Amino acid sequence: MTTTLWYTRCPAPTAASVAIRQGWLEDEFAADGITVRSISEAADEATRLAHYSHDHPALFRFGGYVPPLQAMARGVDLRIIGLNWHDRVSGFYALPEHPLATGAPRPASALRGARIGLPIRRHDRTDWWRATVQAGIDHLLAVSGLARDQVTVVPVEIERAYFDDAVTGPEARASLWGSRSQFAVQREEVAALYRGDVDVIYSDAALAAILCATSGAVPVVRLRGFEDDSDAGFGHPIVLTVSAALLSARPDLVDRWMAQLLRAQDWVRGHGSEARRIFAADTGLPEALLDHGYSPRLSEQMDVSLAPGRIALLRRKYEHLFAHGFLEKGYDVDAMIDHGPLRRCREMALA
Repeated sequence: MTTTLWYTRCPAPTAASVAIRQGWLEDEFAADGITVRSISEAADEATRLAHYSHDHPALFRFGGYVPPLQAMARGVDLRIIGLNWHDRVSGFYALPEHPLATGAPRPASALRGARIGLPIRRHDRTDWWRATVQAGIDHLLAVSGLARDQVTVVPVEIERAYFDDAVTGPEARASLWGSRSQFAVQREEVAALYRGDVDVIYSDAALAAILCATSGAVPVVRLRGFEDDSDAGFGHPIVLTVSAALLSARPDLVDRWMAQLLRAQDWVRGHGSEARRIFAADTGLPEALLDHGYSPRLSEQMDVSLAPGRIALLRRKYEHLFAHGFLEKGYDVDAMIDHGPLRRCREMALA
C-alpha cells in the first residue's frame, strides 16, 4: 500500500513549483491517508540522492533532462509523463574588462580563437552542468560556422559535489536546491575568468542572472532556444518523470498528481505576480532578477505537454548525451514516454 509520495524538482520555474508551494498536492491525497513529501525532508541520504538516481519507487521529479536520461541509461525503470519548455536567457559571458566584452552581444563567430571553460565535477556521476555547457558549446559551433579547432575548450575541474551545496532539513515543501546551491554552481568557472584561464564561460537562466549580478559579466554571444522560434535543436526541456512501478501499480495516483499540475498551469495565467514570487523562490533568485534569467512571458509558459516538438527536442538531447559519452548505453527514448496520465486528465477535463 502506498502511504507516502515523494517529489523533487530542480531550481526551475514549473507548474510543480506552484502546486507544491500552494499545498495542492498535499491536499489532494490527505483524505487517502497518503503523505506527500519533498525528498529534502528525508532523513536518509539514499532518498535525497534519488534526485539524480531516480531509483525511488514512489518518486515524481520535474526538472532538467540530463539526470533522467542518464538514469534510464543505467537501467532505472522510469516513465516520462510530461515536458515543459520555457524561454531562458543563455549565452557566453566575459568579464567587463575583457576585450570581447564590447557592450553588446556579438555574432557567434566573434568567439573564434576564444578559450571557453568546460566545468568538470570530479566526484559527480551525474554531471548535469557539464553536459549543459557542452551542449551550449556545440550549438555555438553549429550556428557560428566555426570549426572545433577554432575555439579552445579549457577544462575547469571542480572538487565539490553538487550535493555539497544541497539544502536538507524538516521544512515542508522545500527544494534541495535553494539560493546557496544556485549561487555556488559556477563558482570555479568564475574564478577561472578572474584568473584569466578562460575568456568566456557559458551560462543560462537563473545562473546567468546570478553571474551578471555578482561579477558584472556581460554577454558576448547570445544563444536562442525558444520553443516558438528554435529550429536548431537548442532548448532546455524540463522533464516530468515518475517511477514505472508506481505508474503501473497506481495509475490513479499518477493521474491525480498530473491533474494538480494542470490546475497549477491554469492558475499561473491569472496570478502573474503571485506566480513570479513562487518562481523566484524556486530558482533561488531575488524576484528583481527573474527577468534577467527568463523571458517576461514566463507565466504563459508553464504548460505541461507531450507535444511532438518537445519530444523531438528531448530526442536531440538524448542523441547529444549519447554522442559525448554521458550515457552508459543506448535505449529507445520514445519507449520511456507514457501519454496515459496527460491524456486521461485532459479527457476528464472535457467530460
